[in-house]
Amino acid sequence: MELKSVLKELKEFVYAEREANLEKLMETWVKTLHEKLSKGETQIIKSVKQVDSNYLEVVLGNNDSRFREGDMLCLHLGEAHINRHIQQATIEAENDNSWLLRVDKLNEEMLSEILGGCYADPDSMDLTPFYDKALDEITESKFGREIILPLLSGQLNTDFIFENDYDDAADYAQERKLNEQQSDAVGKGVAAKYLACIQGPPGTGKTKVISIIAKLLVESGQRVFMTSHTHMAINNALNKIAEENIPVIKVCGKGGTKALSNTVGHHEYASNWKEMPDSGYVIGATPFATCSQRLEEYDFDTIIFDEASQITLPLALIAMRKGRRFVFVGDHKQLPPVILSESVLSDCSAFSRMISKNQEVSTLLDQTYRMSQELTEWPSNCYYNGKLTSERAINKSIFNLPHQPQKYMDILSSKHPFVFIKTPGINAKSANLAEAKLVAELIGITIEAGLSAEEIGVVTPFRSHAKILKSCLANKLGIFASKSIVTDTVERMQGQEREMMIISLCSSDPQYISAIASFFFQPERLNVAITRAQTKLILVGPDLPEYFLSETDDEELRKNIEDYRSLICHGYYVEQMNNG
Repeated sequence: MELKSVLKELKEFVYAEREANLEKLMETWVKTLHEKLSKGETQIIKSVKQVDSNYLEVVLGNNDSRFREGDMLCLHLGEAHINRHIQQATIEAENDNSWLLRVDKLNEEMLSEILGGCYADPDSMDLTPFYDKALDEITESKFGREIILPLLSGQLNTDFIFENDYDDAADYAQERKLNEQQSDAVGKGVAAKYLACIQGPPGTGKTKVISIIAKLLVESGQRVFMTSHTHMAINNALNKIAEENIPVIKVCGKGGTKALSNTVGHHEYASNWKEMPDSGYVIGATPFATCSQRLEEYDFDTIIFDEASQITLPLALIAMRKGRRFVFVGDHKQLPPVILSESVLSDCSAFSRMISKNQEVSTLLDQTYRMSQELTEWPSNCYYNGKLTSERAINKSIFNLPHQPQKYMDILSSKHPFVFIKTPGINAKSANLAEAKLVAELIGITIEAGLSAEEIGVVTPFRSHAKILKSCLANKLGIFASKSIVTDTVERMQGQEREMMIISLCSSDPQYISAIASFFFQPERLNVAITRAQTKLILVGPDLPEYFLSETDDEELRKNIEDYRSLICHGYYVEQMNNG
């Protein structure tokens, strides 16, 4: 592919995304309040209070909405498509009945009109100036023209590895008790001249690999930039890197420090880091920080991307323009980037693009320490060509409750690591009260039998169903105990693990399932969902009839549905379950 074609492809993607995003926002804004409230697309705000120059505290109404921490909102009095009083407000923190919103630009007069209450709709920021800036810089720089663009087009020979550096790094990794593939990944991450790609399936220790790569690079004097698509992913990596006792900080605003260890320094601007060494350090930040005063004046030797399978190529380029070599760590068999437009890049994350063209500098981490052998078998065969094996200790691979459960002994038996329970009802769509009660009952019995609530998680495709699940768990266990059980959507669960996981698919209406089939049976989502469990996996979902397959001509979708049916056959089947 010619370099001009690569640039044209990237620019078209960026602008197609902007147009698709604006179109999606306008479609939401013009809907009636009644329709938006019924779909969770609007949140009623009872009151608004300014708590700082750039912060608002808003008290929430009683309706359910889809908004979560990190989402961007606009505040309005009922006609968002005509008049938005506050724009681009980010949810910095969630409490039970309030949000803390960060707003960069506040209009005092407009604010005064909504203090007594308003509505919140989704909003977004136009990021095309950041992308344009990055693409222009790459086009104008010698390194961009000779290395980055040829790398994207598949014209750069990336096979070169500094052998002595590889041997030293791999030997050190083995001394640290890393397995063979992890050690190979460390070697390539340190010694590849331009590029290393590390595929890390669930529970294979990719964060440990990242931390040792960072340590060895820093000790050799390199400046390392640790980045990803979310603050949470960056913080998880930085926390592990900090354990290696090397200079490391996070550069971000106040809202980007959630779950960041106090062993990691935090500065709003890199220039505030007074103890910064001349060389040999790690700075973590989002790619966009390199386009702002936070980090714009800084260059790096190595850029490490974590969860790279969720990063688009243009987003990766924003960071790549600041480096000389690149380490991509991810798993293209898990969640892909969120993309709105129909584009030639729609099915292509930065990671999948890099790993498909550069096999010589790529490594598959093939041993999972999370899942038992029985729970590893199906995802290994379905997604990883049978190469993923379990190295979880045998004595920790069996689900054993301290006490005999009062009910559901077959479901909670150590003999059945994976159990399938047919979804109750025939017309449930994105929320299912009967299933939520069933799940809560099952969890209650499990806790009574001695499993800690912290060792249980519930994952569902739908936010509306997650809210019902949380309510049922609170009714069953009490509010305090129920908060110990992580209950969330697939997107929020990547990276999580628990002794017992329940997947609550909730839908039982065949027409609804058919309408959302590409989402419902997306293999990357299913892979994330089923690989959170360590020793016990319970799937509550629809058992699809044979004719369901014949209703689609899409070969890819047919395969995804067949995979789901194959998963059901792999488990211990429970037709009906009375939830007392």
